Amino acid sequence: MNSVNKDESVLDVFLLGLKTWVAEMGWLTRSVLGRFEIGRLEKELEREYAALGRIAEQPRGRKEEKDQCLGQIGFLKEEIETLKAELAQDRETRMRPLRGEGD
Repeated sequence: MNSVNKDESVLDVFLLGLKTWVAEMGWLTRSVLGRFEIGRLEKELEREYAALGRIAEQPRGRKEEKDQCLGQIGFLKEEIETLKAELAQDRETRMRPLRGEGD
């Protein structure tokens, strides 16, 4: 009890708790939306692979459609990796102070 600063009122503690809760809800929302977007992009990637398979099965596959599919597949893979890296970095940045590591 002695380690508690006596200048802090109940209102100060409540406001600190409220700010912490808002920050946690913000991070949770970003995390959920990021994972939702990754899932959506992965489904789109599967559709592009299916389209590429249909193009490849055709006796005379159209090169421009194949190139477009391959470009889209490359873009989706890159975007998924970028989003995963951003989520991991956001979590690492958020957790570093909690683990007691320096900025």
